Amino acid sequence: MIAFGHHETADDYVGTVAQLNATWRVIVCRDGIQWILQRRKNGGAERPWRSVHYCQTRKALTRLCATLCGRVDPLALATLHALPEHIRGGTT
Repeated sequence: MIAFGHHETADDYVGTVAQLNATWRVIVCRDGIQWILQRRKNGGAERPWRSVHYCQTRKALTRLCATLCGRVDPLALATLHALPEHIRGGTT
């Protein structure tokens, strides 16, 4: 059984990186190897978030957010821009 706050699709997932707006958020996966762009499901659900895209680079992640997510909270956007270039801390 997965502990409270440890399921990637839960509201209280401990690996949440940024809440972009009411509908979109970015998390780091359980294994720490990719960022996941998630969209909130309509209606109530035990696991209200659905994973939409998986990224290993900040460039890909920010491009997807700009394309798909509509208006993004400025603080969340700043958080995304502060992420390392690659999830594992690599360069280019």
